[in-house]
Amino acid sequence: MPLRAYLLSLVFVVLPTFAAVTVNPTPSLEMITEHSPPAEFLDETGEVSGVTVDLLSLIMQRLDEQGTFIIMPWSRGLLHAQTHNNVVLFETVRTEKREELFKWVGPLKRYDIHFYARDNRPDSDFSEEHLSRKNIACSYRNSAIVEDIKRLGFSENVNLILTSNSGECIDMLRLGRVDLITLSDLMVDDVIDDLRLQQIAIKPVLYIKESQRYLAFSKDISNERVARWQRALEQSYLDGSMRKLYQNAFSEIIIKRLETFANQHSR
Repeated sequence: MPLRAYLLSLVFVVLPTFAAVTVNPTPSLEMITEHSPPAEFLDETGEVSGVTVDLLSLIMQRLDEQGTFIIMPWSRGLLHAQTHNNVVLFETVRTEKREELFKWVGPLKRYDIHFYARDNRPDSDFSEEHLSRKNIACSYRNSAIVEDIKRLGFSENVNLILTSNSGECIDMLRLGRVDLITLSDLMVDDVIDDLRLQQIAIKPVLYIKESQRYLAFSKDISNERVARWQRALEQSYLDGSMRKLYQNAFSEIIIKRLETFANQHSR
């Protein structure tokens, strides 16, 4: 074969090979959460909505990320995020026990948690000496606060009731079946207002801890991608985007804590 013909044959052989090579796109994310209005809920059309969903959608747009928001029961979502790739579980309380299970971006929220009781109970019933002796506490079974409650002297089937649904403890307090429930800064005002309509007043009786909620990324997601999310989230706290979305849904203290965090972290 003449040299020119031979070289032309190589071109036709090689070119299709190069044409078939493509860069793999960044995998789409499963954005898994639970029903928790006003942050996350299904709207009347069946779409996942809420102010935190709106914030994350904005961040995804800025990062040119693709993803699908899915609502499922928390225990199922927690398991799914540990057993599948390209998953983001939110809003996940970051604990020592969960630390190595995920890669973390946040916080999405920072808030205090207190024990609350009926207002007509004497404060002496909630002293360190009497707290677990005179009272029955209630908490959601899958809540990260359960271990903290147990460290205060409460034990399941003795003086601690753990429920399957997060709202059941409020009903049990209303009916007088439990004495103590845990409430966070995120929801306490709504609970107080709702109980007031039923002529029931409650009060904080013990500070338990500050808690923080995060985006929990499945371990397969690259550190570089996680770091981009962290920077974009903090930027939304600094440029007013988060405030604009949150100001009609959450208290000023919740918003200010996130802005303070971002300011301190950017120094």
